[in-house]
Amino acid sequence: MPRGHRVVDAAEQQFIHRVNPENQQVQFSPATSAHLTTCRGEDYDVEVIGYRRNGFKTFISWLIIVLTLGILRLVFHWCPNWMLVCTHSTCHLRKAHVVLIIETYQKKKKSFYVKRIEVLSSRDVVPLSDSRYQNAERAEKLPIYYDDGCFKEFESVRLLNFKRERFIWDDESQLFLAICGLDITDEMENVKNNPQGLSSNHQRLRSIVYGINEINVPLQSIGTLILLEILNPIYFFQVFSLTVWFFESYYYYTIAIIIMSIYGISSNVIQTYRNQRNLHSTVHSVDRAEVMRPDAKTEHIPTTQLVPGDVLVIPSHGCVMQCDAVLLRGTCIVNESMLTGESVPVTKTSLVNTYKDLDKNEKAHHTLFCGTQVIQTRYYGGEMVLAVVTNTSFMTAKGELVRSILYPPPVDFKFDSDLFKFIGFLAFVASFGLVYTIILKALKGASVTDIIIKALDIVTITVPPALPAAMTVARLNAQTRLQKDKIFCINSQEINVAGTINCVCFDKTGTLTEDGLDMWGVLPVEGGQFSDPCHNVEELKQSSTLPLAMAACQSLTLINNEIMGDPLDLKMFEFSKWQFEEPEIDDASKYDNIVPTVVKSPSEDVDQKEVGILQVFQFSSSLQRMSVITRILGHKEFIVVCKGSPEKISSLSIPETVPSNFHAHLKNYSKEGYRIIAIGWKILTDISYTAVQRLPREEVEKNLIFGGLIVMENRLKPESAGNIAILHRANVKMVMVTGDNILTAVSVARECGLIAEGEHVIDVQATEATVDHPAKIYFSSQDEQKSIVAIGETRLRPYVFAMNGATWSIIRESFPELIPRLIVRGTVFARMSPEQKQQLVGHLQELGYFVAMCGDGANDCGALKAANVGISLSDAEASVAASFTYKEANIACVPMVIKEGRGAIVTSFGVFKFMAAYSLTQFVSVMILYTIDSNLTDFQFLYIDIFLSLAFVGFFGNTMAYKGPIAPEPPITNLISAIPMLSLVFQLGLNILLQIIIFLFIQQQPWFKPHAPNNSSDYGCFENYAVFTASLYQYIQMSIVYSKGPPYRERIWTNYWLTSSILLLTAVCIYITVWPADWMVKLLELVMPPELNFRLYVIALGAFGFLLSVIVEELFIETMLTRKLRSAKRINGDTIYHSVKKEMDEDKKWPTLSAKVELVEPHTVDADTKPHIQMTVLRETNN
Repeated sequence: MPRGHRVVDAAEQQFIHRVNPENQQVQFSPATSAHLTTCRGEDYDVEVIGYRRNGFKTFISWLIIVLTLGILRLVFHWCPNWMLVCTHSTCHLRKAHVVLIIETYQKKKKSFYVKRIEVLSSRDVVPLSDSRYQNAERAEKLPIYYDDGCFKEFESVRLLNFKRERFIWDDESQLFLAICGLDITDEMENVKNNPQGLSSNHQRLRSIVYGINEINVPLQSIGTLILLEILNPIYFFQVFSLTVWFFESYYYYTIAIIIMSIYGISSNVIQTYRNQRNLHSTVHSVDRAEVMRPDAKTEHIPTTQLVPGDVLVIPSHGCVMQCDAVLLRGTCIVNESMLTGESVPVTKTSLVNTYKDLDKNEKAHHTLFCGTQVIQTRYYGGEMVLAVVTNTSFMTAKGELVRSILYPPPVDFKFDSDLFKFIGFLAFVASFGLVYTIILKALKGASVTDIIIKALDIVTITVPPALPAAMTVARLNAQTRLQKDKIFCINSQEINVAGTINCVCFDKTGTLTEDGLDMWGVLPVEGGQFSDPCHNVEELKQSSTLPLAMAACQSLTLINNEIMGDPLDLKMFEFSKWQFEEPEIDDASKYDNIVPTVVKSPSEDVDQKEVGILQVFQFSSSLQRMSVITRILGHKEFIVVCKGSPEKISSLSIPETVPSNFHAHLKNYSKEGYRIIAIGWKILTDISYTAVQRLPREEVEKNLIFGGLIVMENRLKPESAGNIAILHRANVKMVMVTGDNILTAVSVARECGLIAEGEHVIDVQATEATVDHPAKIYFSSQDEQKSIVAIGETRLRPYVFAMNGATWSIIRESFPELIPRLIVRGTVFARMSPEQKQQLVGHLQELGYFVAMCGDGANDCGALKAANVGISLSDAEASVAASFTYKEANIACVPMVIKEGRGAIVTSFGVFKFMAAYSLTQFVSVMILYTIDSNLTDFQFLYIDIFLSLAFVGFFGNTMAYKGPIAPEPPITNLISAIPMLSLVFQLGLNILLQIIIFLFIQQQPWFKPHAPNNSSDYGCFENYAVFTASLYQYIQMSIVYSKGPPYRERIWTNYWLTSSILLLTAVCIYITVWPADWMVKLLELVMPPELNFRLYVIALGAFGFLLSVIVEELFIETMLTRKLRSAKRINGDTIYHSVKKEMDEDKKWPTLSAKVELVEPHTVDADTKPHIQMTVLRETNN
């Protein structure tokens, strides 16, 4: 649906205008909200609510802010929509000064935005310093183009700018409607026929509406990023904790946490700043442009002042386009690598037909896209190359891409949400400790200051303030390891998400197979029948027209004495061994039709031919072909050569010239994975050159002589099969989603192992509904020897589905209930457009898959963004949005990313569980000692917090990802689930039990003396020694127990730093427990038991606790409980796709196979396919 079209539903009825039937005057209902139709697709539901400031509510809110010492204002910073509600009142959108935008993603994730309404007026004053406007006539109204093609003019408009889209309030529809460019308006035809350009005044008016033509990525200063990071709720809690510790004179640990926090904050800030700077430097560009004026003069202006409707003069030396523009005069050779990732020059021709009647691919042949580089221009001798600006700023194709990068879909990673929930639970536990401390201290007669400090200290102990820094360090270690493998991640948080991947979608060309094509050979036609294949041109007969046709039917160009153009055209031309020449004249006087490109037959030919290419009809996706009109030097007749999809060329050929076994040969070569192109020609006689120039394309491209098939191979990359096998063994679902032919795609899928040996391929075909017949779906076996002749037989086992984009569209519209079944078993999705690729990823996610998309081009960009993890094999601008970028163009990165991601998840779980257990263990120690009016001393806290906590956490993430095979099951991602929670409960229960035992045990000793403090800070006593020393070994045991090894990480002893620190600190703890030096006793304020035996009891208790902890964790939690729960998941299915699989396995009668099918060509091709590739669907036949 176009962005500006209305979405009328029950909710919208409240604000649709009413018409009085008597006087037909428009009456508006008091609408305070409306739905916003954006370009972000069906996944987003956007509601806009109008607000005006309320003086009384504003006064009360600021009064509370002052009374709470600014804390409420900080809360408003975190939740700006709360501040809007507390200071404003709802009103009609027509009168709103501010709006609240509620964006719901996939009916799950809600986001809130507060945006101000701008009022734009044609009376806006232009600065007098701008000499362009000093003498301009004053216009009265602002021109507005809406997405439905409607044009209106207003003296003033109300503008809403949301995520770089501009919306204008429309009183008639009572909606904010998106403005559009020139490309869907009727004005394009007027400009094409009369490209005079805009006057200065009209340009000024449009610039008010469309804004500055600049793709500006916000580049925040380091100071701003630091401030925003500090104001994060977690770091703000750290500031609170540091303040409490400062008042307790707990300086050393405060300094340590400050250092860790600075490291964590600086790492995040540097990463964010680099990402912003890289994106800013990549997309931001400003230049000067020459534009036409109505007085037939030109003017040079900054490109930031360009607006839709400006007519550009494209310089002969080329330029970088700063807007989208449609070519009106002349021809351009353009490098679109910044958008497509392919540094292949593309020829753009001037617009001839009605622009609105063209499809998306045909429009692209005439459009110079923003960010692409014009290399050369060709034009009439005295005329200029002209192009009309259609879109500017974020309305351009490049702008839409950058907008999708700036505002990606929200990542709903379960671990992150559970993390905050558990922190909330710790805060809840801390509140009990806080109340307990207040009551206990009050009963013991402590001062108010001491009660407050001790109560708040309990909160800082229970909720670990070092947690965010610890989590950051763990992720950065994984990111560093990936960079060493040439895998770059733009956001370290995405590494954890990568560990959840259980489904990977692969593009084919350039991802699984080599990007280029190689000539396999040709099948010439002689006497209406195919002759033997020829693998080089010398094998063809001397009289064959095929070499001439292959050499002439192309759109190559000569740049710096190098032939450049589409790789397919280049391979065919090289196969012909002809020579390529362009007239040696100055580029400034080139004319794309009158001065032809010339190709010559090899010089050793006795009768050397020179063929001039007089006219080129560019490849059209909808027509599935390209053609040229040529003339042999010295001959009067013209030769038309046409190439394209085999079925299309055969349908345009004289039937008698098409071999009878055409379909059989096409099917056989396609199933072998070859790319097939057909070629045909005809002779035009008794026609003048002028008449030829006027021939319509439809007349040129008919009644052809079918010349043969050109067979090309797309080789599989050597890394593909091995890595596919690795993922198969890991039980990862894999899907090929490509724009290529379905038979070629299936062949490549078999070759690389996506379709396992012995698996049958069931083709899925659907027919559209008509007036007389409903939509139908058919299933048929693709294996010739397994074809089902009798209709109604059930399918073969095991099996996978294959379908194309046309079938996918019909199924989504007419059979949506079958989508879960089809994609659970679907392996090959061919002829898929970029939008369909994105749809497939979305449906996989809805079934519970965590999807990775691996691709290399702009046609994969939508799917890369929609997937949980996007892996780009290209550095092109179109793939900047991917989570990961691999510097090598193969899929070896996919297993590496999954391994590192799974290791990162286990590391994050381990760090979190250790930090939570460490905090709660320390909380228990303090609670026990509070009962006797004691506590851990400052240096005891310091030793635990720095040496036993931060040291372990700092080295925890150094354990590398497991180098063995990828485990069939991904690690647990739900923090608040049975296994991690039971692990924490058992470990904490054990720690509490042992601390209570040692606390009571020491009190039973004959030499024991009760604690009698001399002052409020006198904590030294026997109980303090017992609880402190016993807890030391608990922190060590937890660092070992939670440092998991295979199948997701290497063994703990491979982490030399962590192992060394454990051994060293264990020795130090034994030293402190048994026989510390006097300075150590004094520093830690220990009261040593007089008997050595008791000290050894503490060590024995620590060893017993460690042994029991390992048994509980490894035997009960990891072995028995984990296996039982995973077995239950496999049996019952905890996700939708598990249930679908189970349902399909139990349904023995579905799908029912239809009759034998035959391959035919449809009449459309998808947007992401490369030129000249055939497309196949399945048609049921009676035989």
